[in-house]
Amino acid sequence: MHHYTAVVSHTMPGCSYSPTEAWIRTIPQLAFRFEVLLNPMLALSALHLHAHSSNDTEMQVALSRYLDRSIVSHRQALLKLDDAQSEALWLSAILLAHMFWLLTHQALPNEAYKLPLQSFKILEGVGALFEQKIASLEQLGYGWNIADCIPQIATADRKLSEAAHTELQDIEADLANLMDAFNVAELPDRDRSIYTEARDYVLFEYRGFLAGADPRIFERFIGYIVVKSPSGYLPKLEQYDPLAMALMARILVLISEGKDDWWMKGRGVYEVMERDVRGIREVMPAHLRWTMDWPCRVLDGEVILTKGGQKIEQRGNQNP
Repeated sequence: MHHYTAVVSHTMPGCSYSPTEAWIRTIPQLAFRFEVLLNPMLALSALHLHAHSSNDTEMQVALSRYLDRSIVSHRQALLKLDDAQSEALWLSAILLAHMFWLLTHQALPNEAYKLPLQSFKILEGVGALFEQKIASLEQLGYGWNIADCIPQIATADRKLSEAAHTELQDIEADLANLMDAFNVAELPDRDRSIYTEARDYVLFEYRGFLAGADPRIFERFIGYIVVKSPSGYLPKLEQYDPLAMALMARILVLISEGKDDWWMKGRGVYEVMERDVRGIREVMPAHLRWTMDWPCRVLDGEVILTKGGQKIEQRGNQNP
């Protein structure tokens, strides 16, 4: 409890669906009244401690215990959907979504890489919960869309430097090469729409980044491609569809350019970017691994991205 209030709550992101004040004040206050929020708050604190000290087995046990309790109490609360605890249930969902983003990236001995599909499904569930309680949650100042950030990135887009424009053209060329290689233009309407909108989402992310948008804005979009893209995109990922994975990888490498946000980048056994990008390359069919060349070059520091007109120095990891 002390670690959460003194440390963890101050590291979490402020955004429309969970204002900074919610992490620092609202969650601890409501946790004293509602067990549905107490357990995930303690689980998040244990996860932070374990991420920063992976060899602490006692903390790993504590994390498992609080997480199990969190899931049980959250499921029970969902069956009731009591208006009296709608805010606590909503914040519980937000906490669980943040935790599962890292938990699904946990490196386990002798276990092959898997896409973090569970975390994406939880994001979809959070959106569904908001729709059920939209009236009361909006009155409390919460929201569940990222439209409020789009104008800020769109405005920043006009400020692209000459170097950033050149880099954006390189990214557009890489994406065009991908789409051509998979003959997207010749696919049935449904599939073409899924891939085209996912590509547009990737470009939107890079425009915001290259224009120097506040990392607190664009970093929220990184895991949301499955939420903002057509409903068929997540099923494509579930099938380990090569083009869907290649597009996802191009979003994920942007994590390296944000702040040192443990809840997004991960740490220790919960590291995100290396695990995802290298992992996607490994599960890609051998004849299509070339589709991961560009993300891996970014990861290795061979491609140095431009943020707001200034080159970002990268110390790429040279893992094979």
